[in-house]
Amino acid sequence: MKCVVCARYCFSPICKSCLEGIKIVPRVRIVEGMSVYSFYRYNDVALLLTSKYSIFGSRILGVLANKASDYFFSEQFDLNIWKESNLSGVGIDDCVRSYYSHTGVILKQFCRYGIRAFYGGLVAQNATRYAGKTLEYRQKNPKGFVYLANSDSVMIVDDIITTGSSMREAKQAIEKTSARALFGLALCDVKE
Repeated sequence: MKCVVCARYCFSPICKSCLEGIKIVPRVRIVEGMSVYSFYRYNDVALLLTSKYSIFGSRILGVLANKASDYFFSEQFDLNIWKESNLSGVGIDDCVRSYYSHTGVILKQFCRYGIRAFYGGLVAQNATRYAGKTLEYRQKNPKGFVYLANSDSVMIVDDIITTGSSMREAKQAIEKTSARALFGLALCDVKE
């Protein structure tokens, strides 16, 4: 196959050289008192993220999430503390669209380190899409998340954090049960 960035032949959708050129730029945004960690600048990966609407996008999201999770768990995060709290992961609206679940692919990579993944654990009742929509639109059209996972300590995973409204609503849905949303993860943050 060819690298989607440079078109050289390789065994991965993004060759090693191009992947090294996509820098991790860690950020933390506070949403409703919860830390949301992101890893890439949106402008650096925007073209790659548009591939999520094709079946091949699952491979690209997987490569980006793999690199981000390796960074997060080796540089920033003491996993042993969270293993003791039975940390589990849920993806925001982890349902199959365009052949696969975008957040499911990302969740899988972040759960490689012994964190239990609950696929379909946070489901939206309203199927509205927020891509390209204003904050006002997002506030008037909440997704109506329902938390279905069986876990008390949860990390929330998404692909992009824009206004933070999905993360906020997901946290609120989780905390309506007896569970706690401990932190969020997004591949990239649109705010520079």
